Amino acid sequence: MSGKSQTEPAVADHRVVVFGIPDDPEQLRDLIAELAEVDRVTAGQLVRNLPGVLPQILTRNAAAGLATEIRRLGLTATSIPMADAPDLSHARSTHHVRLSEQGFEVADAEDGAKSWPWSSVSLLSVGIVPSTAPPHSHPAPTLASGSSHRLWNEGIRVPARARPEALVVLNEDEHVYRIASDAMNYEYLAQRLSTSSSINFRQLVGDLVNYATDAWVTPSTHAFLDRSPMSHYEFRSRDDFRRYTEFQTLRSRKFGHR
Repeated sequence: MSGKSQTEPAVADHRVVVFGIPDDPEQLRDLIAELAEVDRVTAGQLVRNLPGVLPQILTRNAAAGLATEIRRLGLTATSIPMADAPDLSHARSTHHVRLSEQGFEVADAEDGAKSWPWSSVSLLSVGIVPSTAPPHSHPAPTLASGSSHRLWNEGIRVPARARPEALVVLNEDEHVYRIASDAMNYEYLAQRLSTSSSINFRQLVGDLVNYATDAWVTPSTHAFLDRSPMSHYEFRSRDDFRRYTEFQTLRSRKFGHR
C-alpha cells in the first residue's frame, strides 16, 4: 500500500460573469488572455461582447481568481457554478397566448391550455432576430395579416427576413416560451386586434409589461417599447438573443427586479 496521498484534479465547472463595460478594453483583454488561457485575439472578442458571461469553463479557484482581478479593474464580476448558469435553449415556441388580469395562459400547449399567475413571470425579453419562416410565407388565416415583419412602425424599416420575438421566462418549472410576432394568434386582443402583426405584437408586449409587474424587463424590451433606434434591440442571431437574455436573467438575480 502506497503511503502517498493522491489529490483529485480540480474540476472545471465554473464561469465568470462580467456586469459592465471596461474603461480600458486592452487591459481587460490582456487579463483574460492570461488568466483564462486564451489568445489575445479571442480575448479581445470576448471583451467586445461584454457585459455578459465569459464562455470559458474554469475551475472554481481559477474562476474566482479571474473575477477578483476583473473587479480590481473597477468592474462588477462574479464566478458562478455551471449549474447556476441560466439555460434558455429549451424555450418552447407558442402561437396562441391569452393575457388577462388573472394571468399568463398558453392556449396551444400539447397537453391542454396552461396558465400561471403573473407573479410567476420572472423575466421579459424582446429582440429583433433573423426569421426562421420560409421565404415568401404568409400567416395562416387565423393569424393577423398585413405588414407582418416587413414594416416595424412609422419611420423604421425592418429587413424582410427579420422579425421581433419575445422570450417569457417563468420561475415555475423553468418554463420559457418564445413568441414570434408573425406566427401568433392574437384573438385575446378582441376589439384592439389590428390587421398588422407588428401593431398586435407591440400591444402584446405592452400588456406583458403592464401585467407582470414583478418581472425583470430587459433593456432591449424597454428600447423596443420606447421606439428607440433598432440597433438597441436587434440581434445577429437567435443564439445571440438567447445569450443576452440568459445574461439578463443573471443580472436580475443580482440587482433585483425592474
